[in-house]
Amino acid sequence: MKGKKLFIIVGILAILLSLSFFIFLLGQEKKSKALPILGQVNDGRFIDTQKKSFHLAELKGKVWVADFIFTTCPGICPVMTRTMAQLYRSYRLTGNVHFVSFSVNPENDTPEVLRKYAQNYDADPSLWHFLTGSRDALTDVAVKDFKLGMVNEPVFHSGKFILVDKNLQIRGYYEHNGPEELNLLFRDINELLKE
Repeated sequence: MKGKKLFIIVGILAILLSLSFFIFLLGQEKKSKALPILGQVNDGRFIDTQKKSFHLAELKGKVWVADFIFTTCPGICPVMTRTMAQLYRSYRLTGNVHFVSFSVNPENDTPEVLRKYAQNYDADPSLWHFLTGSRDALTDVAVKDFKLGMVNEPVFHSGKFILVDKNLQIRGYYEHNGPEELNLLFRDINELLKE
């Protein structure tokens, strides 16, 4: 009888030890799956909906999501902006995530046009920045920094959201039209907020 109890106790201890080791390994795996650094965003100068100069360096210390749109786009831009609005509403009350929508059609998308467009989505300009600027500044940020589009495209944009960390480092690209991608984006935003 004593041998049987000892055998049961040793078995339970072995199971608990194995379970503890498994939990430890899961924790290590989570730590080792840090988001990769995919590039660096330089400090470009743009103009916001209030006609004020906006430097991307102002976002240093903040986690942010970027996209490239234009207000007269008949295709993916309205879908992307609605999705960005969902993301924005999810973090609006916390104020710890910013959103940046770059217009890739600066000839049409003046600060006034962008302000009206942003108002359609109830965007707080202190958290969701709709930006325009010179064609050169927009090309630099889209093509050189974010690696989207090509210089010779007159109006270049992409169906991707880009996640940027507090050090202006690109940490992920996410397609605008997949629920799995958006769930991944939510998860990765929350991971970056912990860094």
